[in-house]
Amino acid sequence: MVLTSLRSKIRLKLGQMQLTPDQEAYVRQFAQERIASMLSTTAIDEHEAEAHLSKAYEVAGLPPPQRFVWFDSPLGFVLAHFVPSVWDSVRASVWDSVSASVSASVWASVSASVRDSVWDSVRASVWDSVSASVWDSVRDSVRDSVRDSVRDSVRDSVRDSVRDSVWDSVWDSVSASVSASVWDSVSASVRGYLDANWLAFYRFFHETFAENQLIHLALFNESVCGYRPGKQEAWLVRKPIRLERDERGRLHSADGMCIQYRDGWGFYAWHGVRVPEKIILHPEQLTKADWMDALNLEVRRAIQERMGERFVECIGGQLIDRGKRGELYAVDIAPDPERVAKYVRVKDSSTDRIYWLRVPPHMILADVAVAWTFPVKRYAPLIET
Repeated sequence: MVLTSLRSKIRLKLGQMQLTPDQEAYVRQFAQERIASMLSTTAIDEHEAEAHLSKAYEVAGLPPPQRFVWFDSPLGFVLAHFVPSVWDSVRASVWDSVSASVSASVWASVSASVRDSVWDSVRASVWDSVSASVWDSVRDSVRDSVRDSVRDSVRDSVRDSVRDSVWDSVWDSVSASVSASVWDSVSASVRGYLDANWLAFYRFFHETFAENQLIHLALFNESVCGYRPGKQEAWLVRKPIRLERDERGRLHSADGMCIQYRDGWGFYAWHGVRVPEKIILHPEQLTKADWMDALNLEVRRAIQERMGERFVECIGGQLIDRGKRGELYAVDIAPDPERVAKYVRVKDSSTDRIYWLRVPPHMILADVAVAWTFPVKRYAPLIET
């Protein structure tokens, strides 16, 4: 009886112009449930997932695949799948046959204000928590791992026949070819995270307004990390067994991989920034060289935070000047020809993070050094914070 009452309160009505307070609350709850489901590392019923995908084929007027092939990580999926397949034609058939009719039905039956409210609450929040925070990082890490794997393989096969001086030109040619041939597979290997937001949007209307045929694809999508459905085979990627995030939803772990898959593949991140293993597992071994060799400022910041109180001593920084907006340090970088580099230590007022930014060697005042790091038009503080 209670469940029936709840369903009646959240049910959308034909021509409804605004969401009720109960419906608005349910939209937020629904979005969080979809996020939790997509980011879950709990093992799923793979036969059930296969059944949902087969149903999506049938809805699109296609015979179900004859075979399902599961992979334990996106990397394994991509390395096994260098040759483009019939993915585009099958995927297009599913999307064209189902998505268009469902979209038209929802758009014609629900007011723009209701659609916009659901779109903003469901699609945007799922995108931020799943696609933006997970898909980008996993996709880029897969791409880099594939690139490194192929590079090493090519190097092993040609190093005896070419000199080191020509290796770079050989790799440039191979790299361009590899990038072009595998990029589609890289994206497919984490497709579930990319599609989670818009499928959640239509699943909401399936549950609160009128059933639609995208529900099978939506249920299947929440069960996998990625997939490539072909005419004969469907290749599927299992979700990770570990997925850790910080309080802001960014990939992060202080004691291991932030994402790890069954076959051991994964990567490390510090507050959303992919970092080398050493920064997470062995911060006590970090040196000044590690910090200086890091070209990415966010990675350099991670090294600084992992070093903790020993950071200034470790890099050999000597305070030159303390100003209102930062502190200027000189760092011995011998045997570099410049011998000494200067860094200004600044605090981001919006995040409270500390950054060390390199400035020209002639700087002697901290506030001048801080000003130098900003474009002229941007740096014009009227009020000190």
